[in-house]
Amino acid sequence: MPIAVEFFVAPDDGVASEMGPRHRHHGLPAFACTDFYPDDAVGDWEVLLAGAAATEPRVVVPMKNDGFTVFELPERLCSTLAQASRSRLVAAAGAWVGLATMKDEGIPVEAAVEALTEAADLARTAAGLRHPLYCWYF
Repeated sequence: MPIAVEFFVAPDDGVASEMGPRHRHHGLPAFACTDFYPDDAVGDWEVLLAGAAATEPRVVVPMKNDGFTVFELPERLCSTLAQASRSRLVAAAGAWVGLATMKDEGIPVEAAVEALTEAADLARTAAGLRHPLYCWYF
């Protein structure tokens, strides 16, 4: 499992590529979490919320031997998250817990709901600012 995960809104790839565990006090809209692989999770979220095949996240900082990476969330997922109601997010979180369990990547229901609702809040912020939504983890 990743040691640290952060979803965040940044104006561009240059700023996003500077984020990471050593730059947590950056002042950008963000939330931190653990307990899941975010690149796998965003694919599951897109399938569950958009009802479409997952779009591969665009890598901004490729993973190297240290296990650190930064990627941009797919635009379709961001749009779907921004428009999703709380009840839709809670239902998707429950389904996501089931998918994660099947992959031997268990996540508690409470953490799943929090991750999806926080991601939706960030997606709304990103849309309002006309900025991308990114994630880093290691």
